[in-house]
Amino acid sequence: MNQDYKHISVLVDEVIKFLAPQKNQNYLDLTLGGGGHSGAILEKTGPQGKVLAFEMDSRAIKAAKDNLKEYKDRLVVTNNSYVHLESQVKKYKIENISGIVADLGLSSDQLDKADRGFSFKDHGSLDMRFDPSGQTLTASDIIMNWTEAQILKIFQEYGEVKQARRLARGLVSWRKDLGKQKQKSIKTSMLVGIILRILNIKEESLKRFRIHPATQVFQALRIAVNDELGNLQKVLPQAYNILSPGGRLAVISFHSLEDRIVKHYFKDLSKGCICPPETPVCRCDNKPKVKLITKKAIKPSDDEIAKNYRSRSAILRVIEKI
Repeated sequence: MNQDYKHISVLVDEVIKFLAPQKNQNYLDLTLGGGGHSGAILEKTGPQGKVLAFEMDSRAIKAAKDNLKEYKDRLVVTNNSYVHLESQVKKYKIENISGIVADLGLSSDQLDKADRGFSFKDHGSLDMRFDPSGQTLTASDIIMNWTEAQILKIFQEYGEVKQARRLARGLVSWRKDLGKQKQKSIKTSMLVGIILRILNIKEESLKRFRIHPATQVFQALRIAVNDELGNLQKVLPQAYNILSPGGRLAVISFHSLEDRIVKHYFKDLSKGCICPPETPVCRCDNKPKVKLITKKAIKPSDDEIAKNYRSRSAILRVIEKI
C-alpha cells in the first residue's frame, strides 16, 4: 500500500454488488484515484478480465499502480480525462465492456495537499487543477482576471452561492487594490479572509454556520477550473455507447449539480414512449435504452460514514444497457 497517497474509495461494496463483475469480463474505471474500485473489480474478473482506468493526477497513478501491482498484467492506466473515453478504448483495444464506474469526488490526497489549493483549511496556492501539468487555468486566474459578470455566473451556477452578487462585486473591487501592489496570484487563506470581510463575518462567529461561508465559492471555482459539469455531460453518452448490451454504468456524485445531470440523463435513457400525453396512439416508436437498476439514490451506510466522514455526500446511481 502506498503510504504517501491517502484516499479511501467510497461505496466499494455497493459498486461491486450492482456491477456484479464476473470472471474474464472487461471494465472501465473513469476515475482511478488510489485504485479502490479497480482493485475490487480486478479481484473478481481474473484470470483474463481487464480494467482500463482513467486518471489525470500523476500522484494517483503512481499510488494506484503500487497498490494494484498484483494485477499489473490486467490493469491498463491512461493519463487522460474521461472525456476521451471512446478514443482511449479504441486505442487500447478494450472490447466487450461489461461495466463502467465513475467516482466524481475529490481524493483525500487532493484535499489534504495544501499546494493543490482545493481546501480552504490550509495556506496554499489557489490552484485547483486536477492535472497541473496539462491544464493552464487556475482558480487564482479566475479571481484575478475574470470580469465581475463571469465570476457572478459561476458563483450562481456552480456553487449556488448565497450573496453571489455581493461577493463577485467585492472581489473585483478588492483585486483592484491588490493590483496596485503588483500581486498576480493569491493564496487560499487570503481568499477566505476576503470572503469573510466582504460578508462582514468575524472568525469567532463561524461556529454558527452549518457550512463555512467559503465552501460554495471554492466548489464553484473548482468546477469552473476543471469544467467538471461540461465534462460529465460529454462522458455520459460515450459511456452508454461503449457499453455492451447488459453492461452496467455506475456513477458516484458528490453534490446536487452532478447528481442532477446523472439522474436526468439516466431517466431520459429509460423512457419509452415520448409522444405528447394527448396522442391517442404512440407514433414515436421510442424504446427504453436502459433499465434503472437503482430506483433511488444509494448512499453510504452509517458504518462507512463513521469510518470515512468524507463519504457522507456520496450518491450512487446505476443503469443497465438494454
